[in-house]
Amino acid sequence: MDSATLDALTQSMGLTLSPRSVIILDTELRIAWANQAAKRLGGGLPATRWPGRQLGEVLPHLDTDLIEQSLRQVLATGNLVADLEVSSHVSGDPAGERVWSCVQFRINEPDGKAAGVAHMMWEITERARNQRRLALADEASARIGTTLDTTRTAEELLDVAIPRLAEVGAVDLLATVIEGDHLSRHPHDEKMRLLRTAVRWPADVPAPPEYIRHTWAETDPAELYHQRLVAGSPVYQPAFGSLAPGQIRATQAGAGLDRMLAARAAGAHSMMIIPLIARGVIMGTVTLYRLGGSKPFTPADLSLATDLLSRAAVPIDNARLYARERATALALQRGLLPRQIPEIPGLQLAHRYIPAETSAEIGGDWFDVIPLPHSRCALIVGDVTGHDMRAASLMGQLRTATHTLATLNLAPAEILTRLDQITADLTDPETSATCIYAIYDPGTATWDIACAGHPLPAIARPGHAATFPDLPPGLPLGTGLDGGQYQAARLHAPHGSVLVLYTDGLIERRATDIGTGMARLAATLTTLTTLAVTDACDTLLAALAPNPADDIVILMART
Repeated sequence: MDSATLDALTQSMGLTLSPRSVIILDTELRIAWANQAAKRLGGGLPATRWPGRQLGEVLPHLDTDLIEQSLRQVLATGNLVADLEVSSHVSGDPAGERVWSCVQFRINEPDGKAAGVAHMMWEITERARNQRRLALADEASARIGTTLDTTRTAEELLDVAIPRLAEVGAVDLLATVIEGDHLSRHPHDEKMRLLRTAVRWPADVPAPPEYIRHTWAETDPAELYHQRLVAGSPVYQPAFGSLAPGQIRATQAGAGLDRMLAARAAGAHSMMIIPLIARGVIMGTVTLYRLGGSKPFTPADLSLATDLLSRAAVPIDNARLYARERATALALQRGLLPRQIPEIPGLQLAHRYIPAETSAEIGGDWFDVIPLPHSRCALIVGDVTGHDMRAASLMGQLRTATHTLATLNLAPAEILTRLDQITADLTDPETSATCIYAIYDPGTATWDIACAGHPLPAIARPGHAATFPDLPPGLPLGTGLDGGQYQAARLHAPHGSVLVLYTDGLIERRATDIGTGMARLAATLTTLTTLAVTDACDTLLAALAPNPADDIVILMART
């Protein structure tokens, strides 16, 4: 390409004074011309020496292999390239990696043959970083916090960060977070006790034994490492691989130092340790390493990782709050239920209360066993609608009321009639409860059972299929209607027969009708009639509700 052609081309297109970098190359991809904007990007070679050289010689910091590969395609096909992105990295540049957008087109001779190719580019670093940040934020929102389990949420954080930001990652959480305790600002002069909750290490690189989950470490308040993290500042060492062991030891000690040295020995050359902070309070740390031939971390990487962690910290804190609220709810729930049931002559009794795995709220399921005169006893199972403090309060009041009414030696139907009025007086029309009340009389070997909107009991004995007795129907408690709506049925209880009272969580499943659940209960119970009632309770739960979505009560009695 002669100088006259170049002058005509650059003048006609206004390339000389263009703020965008423009380089024209011949068919051998040797530089023929460059404008001033391009020459300012040079790697130290004077602009007068550019002509005749390859791009890699004058712009060594750019990904010129990718650029030249694309230019050859443009020369061969004549097709315009308008969406090529390339990166550059200048050693010591505080901005770290830069990103450029490129346009390439072929220059033809008058006869249509290729005379050369033009390469134009302009910096889009900030736009690229924002796009990367938004993409990472979108992925974090979709993938982090899918459960209310602290460990799983920490693992989801690493699933997003690895390998997008690093090759190795670990999440260490404070003991108070793991245990769901109250979280407050960590005193600067107190050690941080951290549990390695989640780890990601490349499958093709052997992980050092020091870098494993479920190990504890403590920070020393006298160390810079501790002071920076408690203050909310990261420990940022992009040239970690070049540090001598003594330099690493100056920032950390103990198990933390062992982990750092082990990671370095395994090929880690760049490191970031970032405090995990939610609602202004530190919950732990996230450690990220780069291995092998990957580029070191840059300030832009640190900013991106910090932004990711600020988003991930909230779901982890939500999981902590859930664990705390769930523990409180379970303690309150169990405080309202019998700690133990009395021994009743002639009956083998067992009970189970299993809270829902998907809720931190308190439920309204309850049960009781009440000794009565003449060696008789009453078995009660009830369920208040809702999962909140109001349901728990009503449950406690109904259990107390049932105890009081039982001392009056009333029949089951009369007990439910009075409980119905009590429930109506205590609640609004939108709140109700179901209940089943059974009295066992060893003298007659019978059960007298009345039901208020509750699932039917199951009865089984060796050699026979389990069945559900046909009890007189009754409305749930809380209607406040005049007496007479509840009736009892008397059932014969031969030796060895089993009565099972339960709440609906045992038989109800989403997308499955209740008849299917009752059939599964009957089929399973039929196979358990020779087991001890405690074993039979556990087997029922394992078979019918291994991961309960609702609270479950089982009260089982064998004559």
